Amino acid sequence: CNRIMAKQCSHLLVVALLLAVQPLHNALASGSSKCPKDCSGAGQCIDQGICLCQHGRYGSDCSHELEGWKKMHKLEHNFYEHHAFKSRYVIAAHHLKHCKDIVEVGGYRTPITHFLTSQHNSVTVLDPYVHPAANDTLNGAPCKVRHLPMMFEDFEQHLTGREDCFVYMGLDYYDEKNMALCTNLKPIVHSFPTVVVDYAGKYPTGAQCFQALDLPSAYDRVTSVVLELEDNDWGDLKNSWLPTGLTTRVLYVLRKRGSP
Repeated sequence: CNRIMAKQCSHLLVVALLLAVQPLHNALASGSSKCPKDCSGAGQCIDQGICLCQHGRYGSDCSHELEGWKKMHKLEHNFYEHHAFKSRYVIAAHHLKHCKDIVEVGGYRTPITHFLTSQHNSVTVLDPYVHPAANDTLNGAPCKVRHLPMMFEDFEQHLTGREDCFVYMGLDYYDEKNMALCTNLKPIVHSFPTVVVDYAGKYPTGAQCFQALDLPSAYDRVTSVVLELEDNDWGDLKNSWLPTGLTTRVLYVLRKRGSP
């Protein structure tokens, strides 16, 4: 009789342990699968469901291959890493010192993070080509730094409303085929108190995209600069387009009227 009772007690103990462990198991399981498609096995799930894509993948779920992006957009544009093109970022960073939470679209190989010298709460860079990174410090101070290989459209739902500075160096990316995407950016961009944009002065779609954003109607111009980079020695630009037509750069720093 005692043996039967002992077996029953042992069985009840096992059941109790399972009931205790199951919630923990569920919590861990849900935590590991909180990203779309578990980042397709090609990235790390961070920051409330955001994928940090690796291994040449990009997108909200890391399901897109970068090789396809290269073929579609005929890249490599390695000349953007040239010091002449980087000068645009030096100017932009100077006017972002007051920003708390910065979002950059199109950081490519020269994200704005590399040029900031001040302290900020967060810097998020969104570009299929950007080297993935997730750090918690910048310039010796706490800062949530995220370089995410994805399109801005993939990240839009994660905007918190605290972001105060928007950076887009290269509006000429938008051409006649996808100008609607540029127009769709307007209400989002207008939610930022400070906007920094740059485009190729001799590439008409850049100016068209700037006009579609309709920024002058709501923003004051802090500064505008035209950079003429044509006569630089471009050196060895293997596997890259030459910057033909892209060397005249127009940069605007705009501040929303009434912003503190």
